Amino acid sequence: MFDEVFGEVENDFGYVAKKKLIFFGEEQEIDVHIDIDVDEGEEIAQVQRDAYEALMQNWDEMQHKIANAILRYYNEEEKGAYGPDNPDEFAKWWPDIESEEELIKYVHFDTIIIPTDYIMEIKGENPVYILFDRDWGGENLEDNGVAVLIEDGEVSEVGYKYIAY
Repeated sequence: MFDEVFGEVENDFGYVAKKKLIFFGEEQEIDVHIDIDVDEGEEIAQVQRDAYEALMQNWDEMQHKIANAILRYYNEEEKGAYGPDNPDEFAKWWPDIESEEELIKYVHFDTIIIPTDYIMEIKGENPVYILFDRDWGGENLEDNGVAVLIEDGEVSEVGYKYIAY
């Protein structure tokens, strides 16, 4: 199916569009998940298109807000919260990350999730989740990752990927 904002979308428990975005100077292909109940005949809602377009209009500035929010989250909440007792192994799990430049070496842009229009009514204006894989916190690096919720053009929550589901 073709959508005027998302382009070609595939039915995969909702709709998924492939998009190329620049993230800190590097072009990356990511998935944009548009959450709808395809089995119930739902279509992409205008509020979902609006949320994506609002994110893209401010994408250059938003990247820095996202990176700074993840950096604070990492250093204030997640770093050292669990891990091995051995100091050398612990240091490998939890590298010192103090700047955006260092952070982008450890996070990998994965997915944008546009919630259902029902969820959008509950959240702030134009809620969108940005998901990342990360290279800290142990061997199973794809288990949780990091998610950032954007509402009203600001980062409102940072946590594990499950906050988006």
